[in-house]
Amino acid sequence: MRIFLCRVVIALACAVAVSMSLAQEKVTFASLDRSASGPPVMLDGYLYVPQHDAPGARYPAVVLMHGCSGLLTRSGKVMSREADWAQRLTSQGYVVLAADSFTTRGQASECARGGPVRPQVERALDAYGALRFLQRRADVEPDRVALIGWSHGGGTVLFAIASSSPARSEASALPDFRAAVAFYPGWCNSTAQHSAQWTTSVPLLILTGERDVWTPAAPCDAFVQTVRERNAPVELHVYADAYHDFDFPHLPVRSRPEFANPRTGTVPITGTNQAARNDAIERVTRYLAGYLKGPSSLMTR
Repeated sequence: MRIFLCRVVIALACAVAVSMSLAQEKVTFASLDRSASGPPVMLDGYLYVPQHDAPGARYPAVVLMHGCSGLLTRSGKVMSREADWAQRLTSQGYVVLAADSFTTRGQASECARGGPVRPQVERALDAYGALRFLQRRADVEPDRVALIGWSHGGGTVLFAIASSSPARSEASALPDFRAAVAFYPGWCNSTAQHSAQWTTSVPLLILTGERDVWTPAAPCDAFVQTVRERNAPVELHVYADAYHDFDFPHLPVRSRPEFANPRTGTVPITGTNQAARNDAIERVTRYLAGYLKGPSSLMTR
């Protein structure tokens, strides 16, 4: 009986420790985007911080950029995909900031049609505003911050880290993102990215699904091959039999006619592919550790 009670106490203690390490805090930070009257656009963010294991501890960090549905559910909770990744990364020793590009701008979903919050302009500036917010924190290593985005947010990653990005130019005084990951990114094609000029010095990992008709793999692969010929540090991994949102936890595979392309009639299909999700978790964990937990060195632009 005593052994059983001890085990229960230990289990509860571990559960409390995990809960403490995954605490979430709502914060406000300044985008590099500016309102019509001049002041910076203020955004909501959701901050996840590891349990401090020593006074003055500093951690690498990750900025998360949500998809076209926004960061929050209708009940105001962080979407389970972003929440799952934030908690997972925090448990691995990263400070995580999930940036909300939509709420304070009064913007709803942009999945059915493009809206005023553009990945190449406003959201790219949001990403660098989030980077600056983290770099000012005493518990973050300023030269060890990565950027991750999904779909609309994945397209934001491509636009933000491009060498010609106005957002990068705006933020040039401090260290850049150390690495980036884009899940099934929108605008991953030579036309959208003007691949004759597109390059980056930020290492980028792209993960997408072979059966994704919303953000197709083939044009993304052609784009990656083009920019790799110019030595851009970009990797692409395509998952067989995986649709859009393959890493979203517990999402049934289904057609989304409400998001059909008005020009082509193409109907997106979304849903979890557990094998792809498991591999992506392992692959991203390894990728981030290689860039954020290795020897420190400031990124050159």
